[in-house]
Amino acid sequence: MSNKSPNNKRLARRLGLLAATMTGLGVIIGSGIYVIIGVAAGQAGNAVWLSFVFAAAGASLTAFSYARLSKIRSQNAPEYQFVSMAFGNSPAFFASWLILLAQIISSAAVALGFAGYLNALTGFPELPAAIGLIVLSSLILYIGISQSATVAIILTVIEVLGLFIIIGIGVPHFGNVDYFEMPLGISGVFTAASLVFFAYLGFEGMANLSEELKNPERDLPRAILLALGISTVFYVMVAISAISLVGWNTLSQSISPLAIVAEQALGPNAGVALSIISLTATANTVLILLLASSRIMHAMARARVLPGILVLVSPNRQTPWLTILVGGLISILLILISNIQQIAEFTNFITLLAFVSVNASALKLLVRERGVSQPGHILLNRVVPILGIAVSIWLAINAGWQAALAGLGILLIGLLVYWLTGIVSKRKNKGTAAGSHK
Repeated sequence: MSNKSPNNKRLARRLGLLAATMTGLGVIIGSGIYVIIGVAAGQAGNAVWLSFVFAAAGASLTAFSYARLSKIRSQNAPEYQFVSMAFGNSPAFFASWLILLAQIISSAAVALGFAGYLNALTGFPELPAAIGLIVLSSLILYIGISQSATVAIILTVIEVLGLFIIIGIGVPHFGNVDYFEMPLGISGVFTAASLVFFAYLGFEGMANLSEELKNPERDLPRAILLALGISTVFYVMVAISAISLVGWNTLSQSISPLAIVAEQALGPNAGVALSIISLTATANTVLILLLASSRIMHAMARARVLPGILVLVSPNRQTPWLTILVGGLISILLILISNIQQIAEFTNFITLLAFVSVNASALKLLVRERGVSQPGHILLNRVVPILGIAVSIWLAINAGWQAALAGLGILLIGLLVYWLTGIVSKRKNKGTAAGSHK
């Protein structure tokens, strides 16, 4: 079948290590650091930087499993690929389903966050702003992967510029406070770590660029670990800078903590600038979340666990136009639901369930890896996945019973989709078999 075919399933391999790393940074850094640092400071005090270190250590366990497994199979919908190799198609579907729904729900919630920032700055109505962002992001994704990556890189540079501003104005004030002041003790630091862990989410979505990377086996593991490492450095430096300037108490009482830091050091105009950068961060996060969800759907349809029509790729753009459209429409429908931001908190729980399955897959699939010494084998292929499972379960438990209930509901919806897709697939196969015998 030629690449001109309207049913072409192949995506264009046009991305390298830099594009993958920058895209990963864009979704990891995202808008979370601009808000969550204030909440975390209320728990950890001036030791909030230490919470970011602990959270990074926890996130790196699962990120390492993703990186290791991506060398075995570099394809989109990584959760489906990894879990299917280890445990079969049914568990794989549910692992990938959880991540898919988490991406789409999060895109809707972050779009509402963007609309809130825009409304505060300009008075523009929130609902059309959120829907407009989804439509614009979907259009960019349809145009092409190279163009989408370029937009993501530009927005990521702006995001990082905002963090550089905070670090730059904070460095002269380093040493002004006690960086180990913990109003709630070490338990508060760990509680804050469980909160800021979610500022690191996004590395898992990087694996959905596999089929558009020029050399995925080499570049994807590097990109995942680079993006996580670079974001950790930024987070820790920003945390130290912020508390050096305003202290944990002031930081914890603001809904725009980094804007408060900038205003105190540079005046009110700097606060407006940080708010504009927050707009950029939320827009970038929405773009990359919709990118990841469209690739997950495409890969799951190709594996015949979602309707086969979703494999369609634009013959000219080489982008999965139908999954981009479906993901955008679902996100818009979710925007119309009240309390979507509260619902979005539940996505953390279902993401952690998927992380458990990925680490379990690593534990099973890496058992016979060659070329690694016995101590190295035990550490890399046993200890790291087990710790990844333990940390993910611990964080999921801390999410609370409401999150667990919402997660159960998403699993039940997935069960219905899986059952209906199976029925349609069986009927189609019977019709094909009957036609071939005529």
